[in-house]
Amino acid sequence: MKKIFLLLVAAAVGISCDGTIEPTPTPYATDSLTVSANQNVLLVETTGAWCQYCPNGAAMMRKADRLYDDRVIAIASHTGDALETPIATLLNINYPTTGVPNFYVNNTDAGQNIDGPLAAGMSGTPEMGVATAVEVNDSTIDVYAKVQVFTETRGNSFFVQSYLMLEGLDAKTYGLIDLNQTSSVSIVQTGSGATPSVWTVDTVGKKAGDTYQHEHLPLTASGTSNPWGVLLDTVNPLGNNFFVGDIFGTEYTPIVLKIRKSNLVALATLAGYSSVNAMMADPKYVFYVNTIVWKLRQDGTTGYLYVNGVHDNID
Repeated sequence: MKKIFLLLVAAAVGISCDGTIEPTPTPYATDSLTVSANQNVLLVETTGAWCQYCPNGAAMMRKADRLYDDRVIAIASHTGDALETPIATLLNINYPTTGVPNFYVNNTDAGQNIDGPLAAGMSGTPEMGVATAVEVNDSTIDVYAKVQVFTETRGNSFFVQSYLMLEGLDAKTYGLIDLNQTSSVSIVQTGSGATPSVWTVDTVGKKAGDTYQHEHLPLTASGTSNPWGVLLDTVNPLGNNFFVGDIFGTEYTPIVLKIRKSNLVALATLAGYSSVNAMMADPKYVFYVNTIVWKLRQDGTTGYLYVNGVHDNID
């Protein structure tokens, strides 16, 4: 009995049978994450600095962002200007539109009527949810994603991708690139050269006279072989069979999405910074990460469907 007791004590304090002390296990980045069962909503706006009516869209985005907080995954997808990143180009193909500004809510073209679709889009049980832990390094931003299944699904291919987002880019001219916001609506006055565009009326967190800024900008994504992210089939031991309660992105099924800062050199140079890290250190800008679970369309058309997503600030 005494021998058994000593063995139990040794096990409790991490001492092996040969007398060596076992090291304390290192916590994995996602150990403490809880995946919410909320259905968050993707709001994609097709826009452009050249678009004279797009300040109305920006005001709608600000309203939705502040009304629903982190329940809305908001992305302003520019087209035809210097802010059309490769991410924006992909989104514009996936969410085709005949005009700007134009909105998609989840996977439905909502035109410019988003209030009802946003509220409806948050209802129901999602197929999957995602939570993230973000680690900023000298050359990369590493996103550790944790995905949980809430609705059984078989035969579908799911992808997880992280996008680095930016708020706070003044709408003005940078060298030879004019990012002033063209406007023919009363709420915004177009700037000239280095004099930025401005809000002319109080507009959801902005005061009349405040600088108009380009917001919800998708700068770059993690460097995965598929631009839409890591294929969950390759992480799931059961392939594309997903059951309620399945969790991926643990120490044993890691999902690590690496965003390379080198992709932002052109932007930092445009904004007048000596390096990407210098720009990211400026409190003028807000950088954050949107992580999205996508699903390959199964209706005979090409493209991807939004499943769920999460917004995570960079500390």
